[in-house]
Amino acid sequence: MRALINSTVMTMVLLCATAALAATKAEVSVPFNFQAQHQNFPAGKYLITIDSQHNLLTLSSETNTKLSARWITGPADSNVQDEKLTLKFDGSGSGHTLHSIQLGNRITTRLDASPRIAMSAIAKNWRGQ
Repeated sequence: MRALINSTVMTMVLLCATAALAATKAEVSVPFNFQAQHQNFPAGKYLITIDSQHNLLTLSSETNTKLSARWITGPADSNVQDEKLTLKFDGSGSGHTLHSIQLGNRITTRLDASPRIAMSAIAKNWRGQ
């Protein structure tokens, strides 16, 4: 019985240590203006944070504290210990639209999709399809 308790405690410690290694924030410098969530974001430094408890990713300007956007995230094809940050943009003429953000093992849905397409993708992920 004692061995089972020790084994359970050790498993919980390892799981907590693994979760602590996951990336929860990163800084990035975007060299061009872009659009996300019908907002215009100027070129500059941004902070990306993950709230893993609520599956939320926040993009916020480091210079303008009123400029931020938040999205629901899902699991990404990534190693738990991989802390890479990837921002993908779609270019249309001289403008750029944010397509997706991945930080570690969390990724947003397609951000530049019409609301109907985005909701369909969220519903499929929720149903496990």
